[in-house]
Amino acid sequence: EGAAFEGRAESVVVPGHDGEVAFLRGHAPFVGAMGYGELRIQSGGETRRWYLEGGVAQVLDDEVTVLADGIQPADAVDASDARRDLDEALALTPTTDDEFALRDHRLASAQARLRVADRS
Repeated sequence: EGAAFEGRAESVVVPGHDGEVAFLRGHAPFVGAMGYGELRIQSGGETRRWYLEGGVAQVLDDEVTVLADGIQPADAVDASDARRDLDEALALTPTTDDEFALRDHRLASAQARLRVADRS
């Protein structure tokens, strides 16, 4: 729907599917699935932060492209909303594969938003 950031950066850190991944100048080509967590971009001596929810990251020729399923500025993440969502997800009693997947998504999202909100 739009770009959260375009420009030069000294570093980009994304929440990979299985942990954080950092990209610096000269990084090898890369394509990977994103998880839930904090996207950080160091640019001009300033660190910009977002909550990122899923997607794909690609690095090619010193250019990082992140296509996110969802993104919002880190300072807009509401910790009380995330805690409520976490409590609701923990209260679920899934019985089907689809219900387990939905619960796992809601848990991961709420936990990641809490981590991002705590850093803000």
